[in-house]
Amino acid sequence: MKDTIMNLLDEWRIWVLIAVVALSLVALFRNPFASGVEVSNIDDGSPFSGKIQEGDRIVSINGKPIESQKDLMEFENHQGTLNVQTPGQGVVIVQTDGTGLGISVEKKSIVKLNFGMDLVGGTRVLLEPQFEEDLNSTQKGRVMDETITTLETRLNVFGLEEMEFERLSGAAGDYIQIEAAGIERSVVRELLERTGNFEAYIPRNVTFGNGTEADFVLGEEKYTLTRKDSGIYYNDKVLEVNDTFTVTVEEGHVDEIKDLNVTFEVWNKTDDSITLAALIYTSEDEDIKHVYKSGQDAYVRERTDKKTNFYEFRFKLLVSGEGAKRFALLTEGQPNLMHLFLDGEPVTQLGTDQLEGQVVREPWITGSRETKEQALEEMARLQSVLDSGELPVELKQVQMDSISPRLGEEMLRSSLIAGIGAVLAITILIFLIYRRVEIIVPVLLTSMSEVLIILGVASLINWTIDLAAIAGVIAAIGSSVDDQIVITSETIRKEEEDKKTKYSMKRRIKRAFFIVFTAAATTIMAMTVLGFVGIGMMRGFAITTIIGVLGGVLVTRPAYGRMLEEVL
Repeated sequence: MKDTIMNLLDEWRIWVLIAVVALSLVALFRNPFASGVEVSNIDDGSPFSGKIQEGDRIVSINGKPIESQKDLMEFENHQGTLNVQTPGQGVVIVQTDGTGLGISVEKKSIVKLNFGMDLVGGTRVLLEPQFEEDLNSTQKGRVMDETITTLETRLNVFGLEEMEFERLSGAAGDYIQIEAAGIERSVVRELLERTGNFEAYIPRNVTFGNGTEADFVLGEEKYTLTRKDSGIYYNDKVLEVNDTFTVTVEEGHVDEIKDLNVTFEVWNKTDDSITLAALIYTSEDEDIKHVYKSGQDAYVRERTDKKTNFYEFRFKLLVSGEGAKRFALLTEGQPNLMHLFLDGEPVTQLGTDQLEGQVVREPWITGSRETKEQALEEMARLQSVLDSGELPVELKQVQMDSISPRLGEEMLRSSLIAGIGAVLAITILIFLIYRRVEIIVPVLLTSMSEVLIILGVASLINWTIDLAAIAGVIAAIGSSVDDQIVITSETIRKEEEDKKTKYSMKRRIKRAFFIVFTAAATTIMAMTVLGFVGIGMMRGFAITTIIGVLGGVLVTRPAYGRMLEEVL
């Protein structure tokens, strides 16, 4: 036995299996010491509002461990002080008046898997488009279709795969209903309420001093502001805060800049100065051509500032040529901060001194949050809104409520028991067929490894585990058993003219693997077609089956064949 184990540990195929299974376990159990519950929703007017945030964890209240919504409900009518223990903020003091807590929580799981609405429930949102008054029913329908397309892009970029969009029209009006699984209400609200209007400004301060005129320079030209009668004028138009005006630059400091329009907005004004913000990029003019989301163009890193640790996120944008020219024109000799806004709200500020006067097509967007998870989430939100573009119509949230799971934890437990029972039944069946005890261990290891690999990959790619995905796992196990039977039969088959020499065994294993790989290729091709043309649950079944078959032919089948060589 010892020699067998040592021989197997010298085999690279076994180490590949060990490494892939280990990585799958790490992906699955990212929170091995998780305890308590996670806040999923805080109602307006809740005593927890402003003290606890959605996504925060609660470990205990007044010394009592909180493991579920039921535990929290014991304090629903509490009057007085609640000592809320959280991992991040320590003890948070909350005063309650007995009218309810106004907070919902979910159990913090040590397993990182996204489950479908059938299993864990979800969130339902009803949105009312704010149409222009002169649109007819056909035009409204087109606007709603375009809005749904934009929302689908936005939510998919954020990683919310299981969603259902539905148009609702009737005498009461036109609405868009969205159902999403396993998502916090705050995330839905954040993504849906943003219209997606992105703007980038570079401000400059113009000072009059003791004179009545002040100039600002763009390219090779000067533009004059006049001060008279306690007002500031441009081209005889008085400028007030939030007013805008446009100038045309005929020639800049680089050849690309010719006849370029630049819009300014008045941000501030005093008796002897005015702050003008030049608009560089705007989604309204389709200046955002592409949003980078991976690799070296989008990442989160830990930083330290004055002994305080935080996480910075950075990602690139590809902007239009006109936007890049405006950037070069407005930063020439004017190093300043570029202010980014999304739906009128400030997002971040970027230093421009290192890029002064350059035509930059790929600027970086940066920001920071206290934790890595918060930084990743905020980066995903910004990327999703910028990538999807501006909504064609403003949306008003009419209703948001929770969807109860139709199957729930009982279904998960039943599936787990059924899976274990299936593996045991397969093991017994193979033993009865071949009457070889030494085959049982490789069969068990292979089957369990394939399940772990499927779940590990699903965790890494944030794939939703629903009924179809569970069916895909079962199908992958069935495919695994078929391949194990083929490999086992070919390995132990006796030939009269050729006794069990090492050469003949290898030859038979090669023949078995030809059958296995051919069957896997046909399965993957069929499932790929189903994945592309299928919708909803069919796509989930196809993706899960493909993951299982690929993990089998690339990792577990070669290791199984090597184990059989050693034990037989």
